[in-house]
Amino acid sequence: MRRVYYSSGSMLTGDSIAHAVMEYAEALAKNGRADIVEIPVVFASGRSGTATLLIGPSSQLASVTEESDIREPSDDTLVDELRQRAMRLGSPRPGEQQQYADFLSVHEDYE
Repeated sequence: MRRVYYSSGSMLTGDSIAHAVMEYAEALAKNGRADIVEIPVVFASGRSGTATLLIGPSSQLASVTEESDIREPSDDTLVDELRQRAMRLGSPRPGEQQQYADFLSVHEDYE
């Protein structure tokens, strides 16, 4: 499982879901866009729930491995959908790729 840190909180979800969210967030950021996604999560009690995330250029997400005896949530349809959305975004729009590169060169710790 993976713990996804978002804003001032975190949530526990499945590996493939967390990876798909991170990939989609990266594609959105590179294209200067935002979107809302709902992902299945699991609480410390073991109960299932849903988290709604607004992800985009200013999102600060982190995902770390976490061991747990709780059953890992999975949703292959969601994972496929997020990956399709990321692929449809493709490369950044003209001009935005250079702005992103300029940002990274100014902030060398990102390289």
